[in-house]
Amino acid sequence: MARRTRLRGRFQLLATLLTAIVQLPVVLWLCWFTRTPVPALGAVLVSSPYLRQLQSPWHSTSPSLSTYLALGWWAACLVFDLLMIPSALAVRAGVPMGVAWGLAGAISVALGVDAVLGRPRIRKRVVRVPGLAPELDGYRIGQISDVHCGPNTPEDRVAAWVKRLNALDLDLVTVTGDLITHGSSHVEAVARALGELRAKDGAFACMGNHDYFTDGEHLVQALERRGLTVLRNRGVVLQRESARLYVAGVDDTWTSRHDVGRALANRPEGVPTVLLAHDPNLFPEAQARDVELTLSGHTHGGQLAVPGVRRLSLARFVSRWTAGLYRQGRSWLYVNRGAGTTGPPARLGAPAELAVITLRSA
Repeated sequence: MARRTRLRGRFQLLATLLTAIVQLPVVLWLCWFTRTPVPALGAVLVSSPYLRQLQSPWHSTSPSLSTYLALGWWAACLVFDLLMIPSALAVRAGVPMGVAWGLAGAISVALGVDAVLGRPRIRKRVVRVPGLAPELDGYRIGQISDVHCGPNTPEDRVAAWVKRLNALDLDLVTVTGDLITHGSSHVEAVARALGELRAKDGAFACMGNHDYFTDGEHLVQALERRGLTVLRNRGVVLQRESARLYVAGVDDTWTSRHDVGRALANRPEGVPTVLLAHDPNLFPEAQARDVELTLSGHTHGGQLAVPGVRRLSLARFVSRWTAGLYRQGRSWLYVNRGAGTTGPPARLGAPAELAVITLRSA
């Protein structure tokens, strides 16, 4: 107990120092601009409630208004920090100070609000497959990943994402791991929500590392009772008229349960393959086995990233494949940024997403 208290104290101290550094330039500028210490006092009042409840990078309580205020304010501060030098250069170049700093402030506030309140975008991508049968040309695959159902992502929010995917009338829908945050408290909730997924050829899921932060067998049973097919190192053949598609899933890499060879063992020769692999680091092995499309998640796009530059994100500490669509030879990889979050319920430069991949003949 004493050790846990010490660790929590150290984590809170580190979080306080980091947020103070992020806020400092903005607070100093606002204090100078207003000629009062009121901005500094406001920053303390906004930040303190959230910092006091922190326990670890992975533990979170149900978000409240104070959570969103603090995270939105910090995100806005970070954006403003990045815009300070361009704004100063614009002023030196002759742009009126009010215009330059006002624009920087407006952008910061907009991105700060979006960081905590933005809902998943629908990302649509096309993957061209050599020799794809005409019956599969235009085949649409939906993907939801990294739901992290828990305190920050309640069941009703997951259900809303499911409804958005169902409205697209997809051919196939996939769930690529990390369905819960940790523990057993939200297993039945996420199974109920994801059990409502509908597509012409069904709903398939693979396991992620967070899915073993509880009893993984319990989670699998709950999902399958609700109608999902959980693929753990195995695959199934889907029939579309005279054409076939092989859909396979790999188990979790962090607990060394994965086996790509087993997942593809029953793949018919010449049948295009869609592989569900939560960890994108399995892509080289999938490519070596001529898998046409691998669907992954895990990275969250970093949750904190430079917009439009996917190499510049925290996901680089996890994988070289951070977000979006990649191609090597005839093999494609799509790394979904995920719908939920781990830790703080905020994203900056890495918006949450639901993906739709359309197969086309090369």
